[in-house]
Amino acid sequence: MSRVRIDAAEVAELGVALAETGGDLLLMGDPAAERWALGPGDTGPAVEELVGGWRRARQVLGGALVGLGAAAVDAGALYVETETGVSRSLLGGPV
Repeated sequence: MSRVRIDAAEVAELGVALAETGGDLLLMGDPAAERWALGPGDTGPAVEELVGGWRRARQVLGGALVGLGAAAVDAGALYVETETGVSRSLLGGPV
């Protein structure tokens, strides 16, 4: 028989870490502002297009990580609540 051990505190800590990472991605500066360093020519617009794609992907990923982090924090708290209720009911106490 398989056993699964869930540590609600670790799930919540993971959620906090994911949310912080997502927040950091959302707060990163806009590297397109440094395009001037490439000078005139085709290189600047090409790099700006590449950076724009990275910026959009970073925003999507950051938002997803923030949402996933919040869900993990909620899941950890709900797991503790459920586990407490089950323990109480098995001991004959109020749920």
